[in-house]
Amino acid sequence: MATKIEEIWNEVVNILRNSPVLSAYVKEVVEGEREDLPVFPAIIVNPINETEINHTVPEYKRITFQIQIEPWIEVISFEKQIIGENGDKGILDMVRDIKNELEKYPDLNGKCIKFDFPNTTYTSGTYPYRGAVITMSIEFITQKTNR
Repeated sequence: MATKIEEIWNEVVNILRNSPVLSAYVKEVVEGEREDLPVFPAIIVNPINETEINHTVPEYKRITFQIQIEPWIEVISFEKQIIGENGDKGILDMVRDIKNELEKYPDLNGKCIKFDFPNTTYTSGTYPYRGAVITMSIEFITQKTNR
């Protein structure tokens, strides 16, 4: 299995965009930073780090690619911004849904060896917005010439 980093990126974005669970309430999944999101809930996806782990054989290398997934909600109910109810998602609900949907594809449809979520931090933007930063760490093998 020799994968290009672009294939990993596209697979993660496609899973997030095509998930029936997420598309039931997420209005937009965008690639790259945005100064302003026009709709909520939304997910921003950013590449953050690429590390060569080792060379498995002369023509292949093992890579860890980290992606930052940022879910953002507009708070509907002050009391339910963390854990929602009655169809309104809180930020913990949205983070759980994102992780659960990605974990349905443990090898990202044959594109990676494994992935995990080593860190999730929660943030509050200017009220009424609430967000999180999920770090997704993906391990895969690529050919040395496939940068």
